[in-house]
Amino acid sequence: MQNKLNCVLLVDDDEITNFLQKHVILRTGIARNIHIAESVRDGIDIVKEFEGSENPELIFLDLNMPGLTGWDFIEEFKTVRETYGKKSVVIILTASANPDDEKKASTLEDISEYRSKPLTDVMVNEIVEKYFGVSAGI
Repeated sequence: MQNKLNCVLLVDDDEITNFLQKHVILRTGIARNIHIAESVRDGIDIVKEFEGSENPELIFLDLNMPGLTGWDFIEEFKTVRETYGKKSVVIILTASANPDDEKKASTLEDISEYRSKPLTDVMVNEIVEKYFGVSAGI
């Protein structure tokens, strides 16, 4: 793939899920850098840290995490985006079976898509083609 994203951010409290998702992203070759946050607070801190220099262009966000949830991340991300001018594609990537979650996600402009785990090569390719106009070449 010729065009790579500068940064992909994974926000998920499960260490094994993060390992597997990172492996999928590495295998597709779509990102120069992959950052992992195991909590909403860490995810927001990562977004703030770069202040536009290495904006996470793509964020995969779990919903069901202890303490602050993916919905809390979205609320804080709105403020961060307004402050730092962050433009990111946010994909909810969850194992939630609650149909209300998908409905809620479809009403929020900060969420680009709602997808079910697990993350796959095909899913990554579909997302980067749709939102960034590049192919992972898989």
